[in-house]
Amino acid sequence: MIAYVSQSAFWGLLISAVEVYKRECFGLLIGYRDRKGPDHRYIIEHAVPYQSAGRRHRTVVNNPRAHRRIERFLQSIPQMSVIGDFHSHTMWGYSRAASSLSDTDLQGMKAENVYLIVSVNDRLREVPWSYNDDGSLSGTTDDHHFRLTAYTVTAAREPRRLAILCPYALGFGARPLRAIL
Repeated sequence: MIAYVSQSAFWGLLISAVEVYKRECFGLLIGYRDRKGPDHRYIIEHAVPYQSAGRRHRTVVNNPRAHRRIERFLQSIPQMSVIGDFHSHTMWGYSRAASSLSDTDLQGMKAENVYLIVSVNDRLREVPWSYNDDGSLSGTTDDHHFRLTAYTVTAAREPRRLAILCPYALGFGARPLRAIL
């Protein structure tokens, strides 16, 4: 299973996380599911941040009324829908941001959706954007080091990590890991 992240979604994820850094961001992933063939792909076209989210250093809470309004609005656009959400994990003091799911993260996850964690840490050195062995994508931009990690859950509520494919982040000539494809 693969989470394809478009150029628009890539910048939406990074800017949302930087805007409120050292607090967590939260938003919706807009796109569609491609279930053709043996692979299941999530095509993430846009990452839309919640302006009304309750942000703290270690948690973020969405606004249920705003979420319902957005979902109603998107029902009028048949080719795209909410396919999941994203939030950030941020560095706190000397503790680096984790890219793994917390118990709180797992609570609201649905099997048919994709979830992205944007781990944001202070940049210690410049690192080019690259795919990691675990299927995540990481690199530096300005003063921050980012790691994008995608997840879904099975029907039995077991978390599964998805490989991220984002040609824009690497440049279109870069080749992803063989394990991704």
